[in-house]
Amino acid sequence: MSIRAVIFDLGGVLIPAPMELWQGLESTENLGRGTILKVLTSPEVQEHFQLLEIGRTNVEDFAPIFTYFYNRQVTGRKDERILDLFDASKPAFFGPGALFPEMLDAIKVLRSAGFKIALLTNNFYFDRAHRLPTIPDSASFKALFDVVYETCREGKRKPDPQVYTEVSRRLKVAPEQIAFLDDLGVNLKPAKALGMKTIKVANTRQAVDELSQLLKIGFDVPPETRPLLKAEELDQAALEGYLDQLRVPPGPLTIRKFAHGQSNPTYYLARGACKFVLRKKPAGKLLPKAHQVDREYTVLKALQGKVPVPRVVDFNEGKLAEPFYLMEYLNGRVFTDPRVPDVSPAERRVIYEEAIKVLAKIHSLDVDANGLGNYGRKDGYMSRNLARWRGNYEMARTEECPEMEKLGQWLEKHLPKNGRVTLVHGDYRIDNLMFDRGSTKVLAVLDWEISTIGDPLSDLATFLFSHFNSHLNQPIRGLGQLSAREMERLGIPSVSEVLRLYATAAGIRELSLPSFIPYVAFMCYRMAAIAQGIYMRFLTKNASHPDAGRVGGAPKMLAQTALELIRGLEESVSPGLLPVRIEALSSKAQKYHRIVSTIIHEDLIPLEPELNEYYHNGPNPWSRHPKLERLKEKARALGAWNLFISEHIDPEGKYGAGLTNVEYAHICELMGLSVYAPEIFNCPAPDTGNMEVLIKYGSAAQKEKFLKPLLEGRLKSCFAMTEPDVASSDATNIQGSIVNTGTEYVINARKWFSSNAGHPDCKICIFMGRLAVRNVNSRVNQQSMLVIPMDAPGVKIVRNLHVLGAQDPPAGHSEVLFENVRVPLESMLLGEGRGFEIAQGRLGPGRIHHAMRLIGNAERALDLMKERVQTRTAFRKPLVNFQTIRADIAKSRCEIEQARLLVLNAAHRIDTLGTKGAKNEIALIKAVAPTMCLNVVDRAIQAFGAKGLTEDTPLAGFLISARSLRLADGPDEVHLESICRNELMSKL
Repeated sequence: MSIRAVIFDLGGVLIPAPMELWQGLESTENLGRGTILKVLTSPEVQEHFQLLEIGRTNVEDFAPIFTYFYNRQVTGRKDERILDLFDASKPAFFGPGALFPEMLDAIKVLRSAGFKIALLTNNFYFDRAHRLPTIPDSASFKALFDVVYETCREGKRKPDPQVYTEVSRRLKVAPEQIAFLDDLGVNLKPAKALGMKTIKVANTRQAVDELSQLLKIGFDVPPETRPLLKAEELDQAALEGYLDQLRVPPGPLTIRKFAHGQSNPTYYLARGACKFVLRKKPAGKLLPKAHQVDREYTVLKALQGKVPVPRVVDFNEGKLAEPFYLMEYLNGRVFTDPRVPDVSPAERRVIYEEAIKVLAKIHSLDVDANGLGNYGRKDGYMSRNLARWRGNYEMARTEECPEMEKLGQWLEKHLPKNGRVTLVHGDYRIDNLMFDRGSTKVLAVLDWEISTIGDPLSDLATFLFSHFNSHLNQPIRGLGQLSAREMERLGIPSVSEVLRLYATAAGIRELSLPSFIPYVAFMCYRMAAIAQGIYMRFLTKNASHPDAGRVGGAPKMLAQTALELIRGLEESVSPGLLPVRIEALSSKAQKYHRIVSTIIHEDLIPLEPELNEYYHNGPNPWSRHPKLERLKEKARALGAWNLFISEHIDPEGKYGAGLTNVEYAHICELMGLSVYAPEIFNCPAPDTGNMEVLIKYGSAAQKEKFLKPLLEGRLKSCFAMTEPDVASSDATNIQGSIVNTGTEYVINARKWFSSNAGHPDCKICIFMGRLAVRNVNSRVNQQSMLVIPMDAPGVKIVRNLHVLGAQDPPAGHSEVLFENVRVPLESMLLGEGRGFEIAQGRLGPGRIHHAMRLIGNAERALDLMKERVQTRTAFRKPLVNFQTIRADIAKSRCEIEQARLLVLNAAHRIDTLGTKGAKNEIALIKAVAPTMCLNVVDRAIQAFGAKGLTEDTPLAGFLISARSLRLADGPDEVHLESICRNELMSKL
């Protein structure tokens, strides 16, 4: 019987064997050579190891047991430190590049030849929670196999014969038709007894050679090629004669077809040591000016040595039924998925950057100097191309598509008439580039079929298409619904970053996203027309790819993508409309957003466990953490400092970055992802509100003495308003006494919940109290504000309050006693009796800050919840499969989006109408945001169980903050009354 399936072991076959790791551990720990394996196979340990391999225990629990027996069996070791045998097998070991390349290529060749592939591995859980990967975790690795059998998940291990029988059953292939590769003879024996052909793997080269002999298949072919279908076969005799004419050394001729690509059929040819790529026109009736392989040959020949392209050998129109050209074969990496799998985020980032640099280099070439002056017209490129692709689409159209018609009409009105004129590739995408296997260098730019002279931004739009395409799956792959943060984690630059990187590489001024809309829309139209042509060729049975029929719905999908993009971006850049997406913000705001996001995700969140230990359990929590201070220095050096100071209060840009409140709201949401984040960027409350007060109402002397060091982050401040003896939600109740003696003010009061007062750097307090005067014409004129040094005689911190059990060091929420505190008359802010006016001005943008940070709290809570429920199992199924959990996730997303829009609207109203004009919107977010956050966090805690109540997650802190803000920002009842009063006065 012929072999129809191949089963591979993992360790020792596809990745290094565990024994290699143990040898390294023996060396670093000064253990006797071979002692690990000796102890591991001893009767005392063997039973525990077998339990590990069937999932009844895990590495966390096995390692201490192994260490115990190792110290008992091996004389001389008294060290009680745990020997973790599988430390190198944790996720880093399964990362990009861990697989043996020869075996990976062999599997790909086998799959292309129609063999079924299985993975059969004795493996184990690394952690008690079963969260860490047990095999390489990438989707591309798992896609290699038709069947994956992991013994830790199945409860049976090799060499149990039932394991092999079960894998055979799942493959739906008889054991006699299966080949099995393993590095241990004991595992091969029962497989052989069942009738499987077995190969004991000593090294990858030996294993691949034996497999090749067994299957009568060569593995020295590109893994991205496949055998020819009947309709794809070429005239081999004619090709042999042609290669003879080119003086190619004789030898067996191998012909295979590249699986990637839907346009010009592309073949791999090998004779002797010579390897070529043949690219030809498709057979049958074709659209006019399509598939011009002669132009491809012309441009490739002209570009030799100028940009990375393959070396062309010859162009021929007579040897085969269709014209073709021959070029050298390059052995590199082609990424057909824009997510660029199986590389690290850092490498992925460089791959994209290199692609952008090569594109800029292509566009920098002098077409006349390089013999391409007549390669295309130099005028009206965009309009001519629209006409061309519109015509091609109409000739290939198989059904009515109103979306394509509407898109075509929009493009007629909005396509740029004039632009730069350069050589354009025409289809510049990440999957049309070949990268060096050992580096990120671009070896070659491929597929120049529709290259010409024209507007280079059309190439850039094509390159960026995957960023706009929300479809992760074929036929036209995009980056899906990946969030900005997910893109960042992957190392893929955002649209704005690509525009900036290209402008820098090309030496042109930075490109704006709005001006780029027509190019992206045109690119969608062009790709839709190409897809329609492919589909028509599928219907007429002369397509170059067997899956061409899958593109039938692509034109409509692409047109819809373009129309949605046009609507969204046009709305976001229309004057007076609210930018709800990061891409719609100014380039300056996007830059700060990028800096803040990077610092929070890459520097701060990984540091949180250490900070929590320092501030919750350390010996001196009321002090600065040195690593946090270094992050502050980094943020300031990058300009991400005092971002809260908006144009609204600082129109001249003297103190801050000059962002709008809407722009800062987006950035402030990021700061809500961690309780420590606002401090890093000098944006924590109450310092932000106090600085705004000093900017708006402080005298020149007060600004110099107090504002300047606050802006520089050299000191902290607190705000003393709330009093334990009165209902402080009604500011007119404030009893704190301010007496003007004629030469100074004397203050007496007991305040509490003075946030920041416990900080070691808190040096000033903005105090709100009642001026002792007999005749006051209004209750709102009896309050005043002044600045009090915290080291003034009579200022005493009575205690740091516990807020729902937490003290919140190093800032704290303090009870402060003021007894005959004396300050000069110059300490008064704005003037006597104007405290209520200042308070109202202070409560505008500052409330935006609190509310948007709550959005960030909720987003982090939901993110943690999603991760938790997908990795925890209860009652024999993952938590994510319980309907109540799924409903909670959905409700949380709805509530977050609603609250975010309310906050952004309030910020927009402040930017356009001022604080007074946004009074109702501010009340709305005060009432909505804390309750929303409470609900979202509570659901996350419920999903986490007991852990959600601990400091091991930020959830408990978020809960305390959200609950506090239902009072700290004024009680809900006050805001709801204000909203109701405004509503009753409004009319349709």
